[in-house]
Amino acid sequence: MNVGDAAERSGLPAKTIRYYEEIGLIRP
Repeated sequence: MNVGDAAERSGLPAKTIRYYEEIGLIRP
């Protein structure tokens, strides 16, 4: 699943998903 898919499914902006990946909250 890419960032766009994750953003769409979660309703969060793609930037937020990327930020979560950066801080290690979720795995890419």
